[in-house]
Amino acid sequence: MKNIYSKLSLIAFIMAAIISINAQISPLIILETTHLTLDKNGATISEYGLAGDFEIDKSLWVVNPNGQAITLKCKKTEIDMLAGTESVTCWQICPSNFDVAGANTPAFVTVGGVQMTETAGANDTIKSFSAHYKPMNLDGCSMIKYEWYDENDLNTALASVSIRFIHSATGSCLASINKNIDYSFDIFPNPANKSINISLNNNINTNDKISIEIYDLIGKKVLSSNLNNINRNQVSLNTENLKQGVYLVSISKNGNTVTTNRLMIEH
Repeated sequence: MKNIYSKLSLIAFIMAAIISINAQISPLIILETTHLTLDKNGATISEYGLAGDFEIDKSLWVVNPNGQAITLKCKKTEIDMLAGTESVTCWQICPSNFDVAGANTPAFVTVGGVQMTETAGANDTIKSFSAHYKPMNLDGCSMIKYEWYDENDLNTALASVSIRFIHSATGSCLASINKNIDYSFDIFPNPANKSINISLNNNINTNDKISIEIYDLIGKKVLSSNLNNINRNQVSLNTENLKQGVYLVSISKNGNTVTTNRLMIEH
C-alpha cells in the first residue's frame, strides 16, 4: 500500500483537495501556483506592481480532471485597458511582440499567424500559461480575460479567468479604452430542481443578441434560450428533465460566450 501511495502524482493530490473543498469538478481547473487547492475558474485575480516596473506577470496551471486527453486553445480579451500599456500571452510559447492596449479584438493566442494549442492528457496539468503586462510608467490598472476552449468547439469556453493588473500609487483603478464589462448574472435557486431563474446584472444593449446555454460537464448542450425583447434582464428555464449533477450556464452575446457560472441540479 505504501508503494502505491508513493506513486501518486501531484495532480492526484490537487484533485482530491479540490473535490473535498468544492464537492464538484469543472471541465477544467485553473490553479495559481501559490494556491494549488483552490480552483480559480471564473474568478478575477488581482496582480500588483508599480508603474515603473518593466513587466508584471502571472502564471497559472490549467488542469484537465477528465479521463481523456483534450487539446486546448487560449483566448485573450481586453476587458478594461489603460491606454498606452502593453500585454502578451504565453501559451505553449511566448510571442516576441507585445500587443498595444486597444489595438486588438478578442482573439486566440497566435504566434506567426498560427493559433497555439496545448494538449493535456487524462488528469494532466499544462504549465505553459503566463500573462505578461507592461505598465509603461503609467499609473492605473487594466483587466484582461483569458478563456480556454477545446479546439473542436471554439464556441464554448471550458474555463476562464480575469486578471486585473494594478500599478496604482493612489489606489485609483480607472482605465480608459473599454469600460463595458461583460455581462454578469445570478442563478436562483442554486442548487435547483424543476426550474431556475437567471437575472442579468448589466444593462443590455438593444442591438445585442443575448442567449443562454446550459452544458453538462462533457460539453454537451442540454438546454438553451434567447432573451426576448419583453424581458431582457431575466428569464426562467425548466430544468426538471435535467439529470442530477453539475452543469455550466453560459451567457452569449452576439454568438460569443462572455461569462459562465456553475449550476447544481438536485432532484
